[in-house]
Amino acid sequence: MPENEVGLAPMAGYTDEAMRAISLEWGADFVFSEMLSVEGVLRNDRTTQKIIPETPCRIQLFGNDIARLAMAAKAVLDKATWFDINAGCPVKKVVKRGAGAALLREPEKLNAMIQTLKGISDLPVSVKIRLGWDKNEVVKIVERLVESRPFAIMVHGRTVVQGYSGVADWESIGKVVKICKPHGIKVYGSGDVFSPEKIVEAFEKYGVDGVLVARGAIGNPWIFSQYKELKQKGSYTVPDPHERLKVFAKHLKKLIELKGEERAIIESRKHFVGYCKGLLNATKMRREYMKLKNKTDVENFLMQYGLDIKSLKL
Repeated sequence: MPENEVGLAPMAGYTDEAMRAISLEWGADFVFSEMLSVEGVLRNDRTTQKIIPETPCRIQLFGNDIARLAMAAKAVLDKATWFDINAGCPVKKVVKRGAGAALLREPEKLNAMIQTLKGISDLPVSVKIRLGWDKNEVVKIVERLVESRPFAIMVHGRTVVQGYSGVADWESIGKVVKICKPHGIKVYGSGDVFSPEKIVEAFEKYGVDGVLVARGAIGNPWIFSQYKELKQKGSYTVPDPHERLKVFAKHLKKLIELKGEERAIIESRKHFVGYCKGLLNATKMRREYMKLKNKTDVENFLMQYGLDIKSLKL
C-alpha cells in the first residue's frame, strides 16, 4: 500500500464499474464501490446486487445491526480488498434506519462493528465519519474510536447537519491525525477536494495518510494523474476540449457495455456535466446532451464538437 494514497470515494449513483475503471486508468491508487446496504446484500435485493463489484475493490457497507453487518461482509468477501463502515452518510432515509451518520451517536456499537469486521478476515477495516452531528465533536468521537484500533479513520470535514454546505474543515481533520498517529491508525481526509493543489495541501499541511476524492472526480478523472504530475514536476497538464470529450466517450462506452445503450446514455448525463465543465460552450453542450437518446445521437453530437468518433466505436 503506497504512502499518501489518493483514490475515489464511494458515491451512490456514481462510482460504478465504469467510473472506477476510468479513475484507475487516470492514476487513482484505489477505488471504492458505491456504498452497499447490509440488508440489500442479505436479501439479494436487485438494486444492491447490481452494484456489488465484479472486479474486487474497496467496499463501504452501511447498516445498523452488528451480526448482519458481519454476514453481509462475508457474503461479499471475495469482491472486497478493504471494508469501510459508513458512519457519515447524512441522507435522511439512511439515518432513520440507525445507519450512516446515526452511528456517530452510538460509539460503543460503532467500535463493536469495527472489531467484528476485523475478526472475519485479514482485510483492512476503516470507518468513515463526519465531524459530529450539529457541532464539531470530532476529537471526542475519534478518542472513542481508537479503542477498537481500525486500520484507518476516514473523515469528511463537515458535520451531519451541514450536509455539503459551507466549507470542509481540514483543520479538524489535522487534529484527527494527531490523535491517531500514536496509535498507528491511518487518517484519510475528504471534503472539497476539487484540485491537485488541494490534495498536495492535504498531505503537506494536514498530514493525512490518504485523500478521498468524491465530487471532484465526477467528469474529472485527471485529478489523480494531475496530483502525481504536480508532485513530481511542480506543474501538471490540463486536458484540452478534445481530450475531455475523448475520455467521456470512453467512459460512455464502458457504461454501455455494463448497462446497455438506453440506460447508459441516461446515466451518462450526470457525468457529462463534469466532463464539459469549463469548456467554451459548456451550457449549450449540456442542454443539447440531455436530449440525446441513442448512440447515433451521441456520435453525431461528439462529431459536431470535433471528435473523430470512428476510432472509438461506441
